[in-house]
Amino acid sequence: MRGWWQAAADLVLGVCCPLCGAPGLHPCRTCVAAVAPDPVVMDVGDVPVAVAGVHRGLRREALLAWKVGGAASLDPVIAHHLASAVVCLIGDVSSVTLVPVPSTRRSRRERGRELVTDLAASTARTLAGVGVDAQVRPVLRLRRQTRDQHALSRGDRALNVAGSMAAAAVPTGPVVVVDDVLTTGATLLEAVRALSASGAFPILGAAAVVMAQPGSTPVASHPGDGLRSG
Repeated sequence: MRGWWQAAADLVLGVCCPLCGAPGLHPCRTCVAAVAPDPVVMDVGDVPVAVAGVHRGLRREALLAWKVGGAASLDPVIAHHLASAVVCLIGDVSSVTLVPVPSTRRSRRERGRELVTDLAASTARTLAGVGVDAQVRPVLRLRRQTRDQHALSRGDRALNVAGSMAAAAVPTGPVVVVDDVLTTGATLLEAVRALSASGAFPILGAAAVVMAQPGSTPVASHPGDGLRSG
């Protein structure tokens, strides 16, 4: 039951659900229920990748509000989606290390935080609630700053990120690489390559919140255009 202080905050601060605009300090129950995860696992190259759903409808609106609109109140919802993808990928594994894809300098400046690393931390807490011991190790670093991916073709995306990452340390396994958006898979494959080059440990695959639809509007890289995608 909502407390009087929550109602007062709604009136004084004007806070609302970032998806439907209903008054409240958090996303409303109706919107959260309507954007439930629907995870699937597929092969991208030779890497198993799990996603929590397709980037369309209310799920698309939620991700845009979270990443482009800065709606931090959606952190638990987005983390729930990523956690569902991780669980779908790892099966009976009860302990896992989450390695987030590194952010570019531009992304850190525009978002005001390491968005995927923060998402990985929230996801680890969500996984703990279902009995999975998840540690977050942000060991990947960009060796060079890459171009925006949103306007690039599949081949150009692969060339753009090829050799762009390196691991600053060797994480303990089993490992899952995590990101927010899967488009062609070039970014996730580069992350897996960089981790594999750092040492011998089991990489179970990668997980992302959403998968962009082939032929859909590009999922762009900065607030003026949308989301970075890989």
